Amino acid sequence: MERACIDRIDEGLAVLLVGDDERELVVPLSALPPGAQAGDWLQVELEGGRLVQATLDKQETARRRRRIQGKLDRLLGRGRDRSGP
Repeated sequence: MERACIDRIDEGLAVLLVGDDERELVVPLSALPPGAQAGDWLQVELEGGRLVQATLDKQETARRRRRIQGKLDRLLGRGRDRSGP
């Protein structure tokens, strides 16, 4: 099993970024778990470069979203005037 992120969904197709090297894999949206959306992380099983199975990785999705939100919060905080009240 490998990890993959749903990069984008367009016209019934999902583009997955698979593994550490983020190989692009285009699959029908119907091959993904119900409710899957862009930004979600999956555990995927591939055979011969084809998707065999995909399950949502809710913990990894939540962890990555918290990390991104923390970065956004820090970035937005830098632009504020810190000499105020």
